[in-house]
Amino acid sequence: MACNSMLLLCVMLMVCITVSLGLEKYPLFPDRSKPPGLNNPQKLWWAKELTPDLHVAGRLSERQMKYTMESGFKSILSLFFYGDNEVGDFGGEKLPITKQQQDIAKSIGINFTFALGPDDDWCSVKAVEKFAQVLSTLEHPVLLHCDRGYTITFVALMHLANLTRHDKNFEPKINSQRFYDICAAMGLNFTQDFMKDVVAEITGEPVVENPTAPDAIPPEWLDYWLGHPVYKNWYSSGQVTPSQIKVLEFIGIKSIINMRAGVKFGDKPTQEEVALLNIKAETGTYGDETHPPRQTVQRLEETRIDPSRPNTYIGESSPVNYEAKNPEEFGDEIGYNEGLEREAFKKSPIKYHHIPWPSHLMKDERAITFFEENLSEIAKIGKHGPVLIQCRTGKRAAYFAVAAAAVQYNKTLDWALTRLRELGFTVSAKKEPFIYQSYVKVLSNHDEL
Repeated sequence: MACNSMLLLCVMLMVCITVSLGLEKYPLFPDRSKPPGLNNPQKLWWAKELTPDLHVAGRLSERQMKYTMESGFKSILSLFFYGDNEVGDFGGEKLPITKQQQDIAKSIGINFTFALGPDDDWCSVKAVEKFAQVLSTLEHPVLLHCDRGYTITFVALMHLANLTRHDKNFEPKINSQRFYDICAAMGLNFTQDFMKDVVAEITGEPVVENPTAPDAIPPEWLDYWLGHPVYKNWYSSGQVTPSQIKVLEFIGIKSIINMRAGVKFGDKPTQEEVALLNIKAETGTYGDETHPPRQTVQRLEETRIDPSRPNTYIGESSPVNYEAKNPEEFGDEIGYNEGLEREAFKKSPIKYHHIPWPSHLMKDERAITFFEENLSEIAKIGKHGPVLIQCRTGKRAAYFAVAAAAVQYNKTLDWALTRLRELGFTVSAKKEPFIYQSYVKVLSNHDEL
């Protein structure tokens, strides 16, 4: 009887805390009204938003640091200091140590610093205090990173929880339950006892005995931190690169579904854009009566993000200050070449599916037809294990990954729309109306496969 009374008391206390903080009126994430990537989803689709000013990621390459600056971030904060013997490796791609990151940041004009030293414990009150002190010195918005986006998410959210506890007017409010719910939605598990103790210490709330845990399959997905866990075995992403294929194999991805347009769609050339350093996105692959094709010299020079950049921004021996093509994203002289990606996956045990959905088909009734014709077959692929759906920015991929998960696991329309919103892709009768109509049609009355 005493145990039951104590349990009831704890539950009532948590309810009172939630109501007193006003958390019952909040959505899961503080914002996420925009797709991942701040001002450039094509280049930064892998950045996960905690608040509009704080986004998290794994350890960055030099290219990703430049993408971060080009996408509108003012600062980069690494949770850890990486010494001379801690060169990173991601699928064979070498990642810079802290000293190199500092040099890169200085050369491209973005603030960079780190929060913790080699002897600091990241799961501690002291770590949150150090993080807060460093963060306060940086111009926002800030991209926060660690090795895989895991520890930095814990520290950043605990920082927000600490501010919530000590400032009744602080927004966004984060209590223990909301912390665990956000992390679970991001595929992150902080339910070990020592972590729960730190959460309780920082929030000033009782230890949550059975916190929300992620449902991502496999749990090792985080080694491909760029991807977005959707539900269980379904993941979405922007463009993968050749070096990432081995990482996808390692974490257990069994199938990849590529929704990007091929070289042609019917008889019409449909190569999509690739991300290019110091070049704006959404400028059109093929040009029109006014502008030449995107990857011609004239058009590239017209669409530079910063014409004053030195040529060394691209490379020590580069003759120009912009990138003309990007083979690391399966790009050729025109744009993205699906055939190059198909060839790369022929060497992999991951089963490759190309189901092209050109973006212009998302804006009218053809979107509904595309869902009706393809969703059932896409959902069946999930029976064979973890699936990654990719496109250019992750948008088309998220639409189908959420819908496929809903079909495979018999989820409701409301669940699917909520999950899309949590991923940063709000769909409603007013926003993306044809996607909304597609969801209504294929999910209102579906049977579990």
